[in-house]
Amino acid sequence: MSESLPDGDVVIDSAALRPEERKYLDEHSLKKPMGTAQIWALGVGAVITGEYFGWNGGLGVAGPTGMLLASLFVCVLYMAWVLALSELSVAMPFAGGPLAYGRRAVGPWLGFVMGWSMFLESLFATIGTAIATGAYISFILNLMFDGLNAELVTTAAALVAVVLFAVLQWIGAKEQARIMEWMTYGAIIALVWFWIACIPGVKIERILTEPLLTFGWGGVLKAIPFAIWWLVIIESVALAAEEAHEPHHSIPRGLMYAQVTLIVLVVLTWFFTAAAGNDYTKTGNPDLLFPLPYVYREVWPEAAHSPHLIAFSILAICGMIASYNGMIYAVSRQSFAMGRAGYLPSLLGHLHPVRRTPDVSILVWSLVIAGFVVCGFFRKKMVNDAVLACNLAALIWYVLAMICLFVLRVKEPHMARPYKVPLYPFLPAAVIVMSLFAALVYGWLSEPVVLWLTLAMYAIGLTYFFGYARSRLAKAAPEELTAQRND
Repeated sequence: MSESLPDGDVVIDSAALRPEERKYLDEHSLKKPMGTAQIWALGVGAVITGEYFGWNGGLGVAGPTGMLLASLFVCVLYMAWVLALSELSVAMPFAGGPLAYGRRAVGPWLGFVMGWSMFLESLFATIGTAIATGAYISFILNLMFDGLNAELVTTAAALVAVVLFAVLQWIGAKEQARIMEWMTYGAIIALVWFWIACIPGVKIERILTEPLLTFGWGGVLKAIPFAIWWLVIIESVALAAEEAHEPHHSIPRGLMYAQVTLIVLVVLTWFFTAAAGNDYTKTGNPDLLFPLPYVYREVWPEAAHSPHLIAFSILAICGMIASYNGMIYAVSRQSFAMGRAGYLPSLLGHLHPVRRTPDVSILVWSLVIAGFVVCGFFRKKMVNDAVLACNLAALIWYVLAMICLFVLRVKEPHMARPYKVPLYPFLPAAVIVMSLFAALVYGWLSEPVVLWLTLAMYAIGLTYFFGYARSRLAKAAPEELTAQRND
């Protein structure tokens, strides 16, 4: 006999469940409405904002060809990453994702470090995307109306986006997944529009510079932290395993389709931005939060205030809000799972009794994001700080996740694995090596504020865990329950 999480796949032996454990699972289980198409949309949608801003800072430090090399390195890393991650996600289909992997492989302390890393990655990504969404909206409004205060409009528009998507997430997973799917289609259409619009301005000599690597191999290394933004947060799909129908099919397929789609988008967006922009050093300014409309206006200078530039920019908002939606999804689910298991305050593990959405987590972190948006009004580099801090936290848990994969292969060779990573052990080993390399580049090149911000957030989390939460974990949480059954 076995027990399922509500509407889900069999994961827990019912004979081992006590009444209080069964009750806890019933009260803290998510719905499972997502199929492969929704997983694909979540993966592409959560990441596609990387095509619209953030990555362009790499052009300024590496030049066009150097940025391409850094981007291809990152594409290889993420292809290996999603193939390896799928094994863990399918074997432990819980909203806790990395929390579950670390807890089962080593123990609660590693579960917390991994879960907190994923949470920080998602939180910083959401902050950066919220402010950049406001910047895109500000750009559009300044095309239509003269004399607007760009900084004030950016902040106000970002706050409106935070509120709207908090409401959407609260309504339900099925509803937000449907909207996410349509926004993802809109974001892809906007990129295709941009590519076509840039064709008249393409000049290959802008890419084939002299020298080819404008800033040498050192420039390529400096571009890696920016290139990671192309694809970071695709692992948020792992958090959807508990809300996926037949996750052993939908998660690997959805992740693979999403990754292939994104690689195509990365290469073509890099090409047209670099080849059509008049000056890559201006496009490569990390403070430029709308590089695509900027290049579009350079190609069509007579269309500076034309309806087709405005229409493109409005459609481009789809990319921003699709990613914001996917990111706040990841923030709320990771927070919910850690609250449900006692690693964070238990109130964060609360579910709406009817909609079965993590309402408290959505509210709390939307307020935190709004606070950072307001701070961004006073600190112009807030987006750049958030992007780089997000990427650094991501690299930390990529390495830890692959270590967990190796540990579980040895510790639990008979563990149910409906999907196994291909080319084992070489593929997960490649993820570790490439992630460590990228993390070392961060330590060498990143601005001190990014490193200090990241360290401070880890210090806060670890202090809470070791000082309070470690002895108060919820034994009936699915991440804890399945780990304890195998300790």
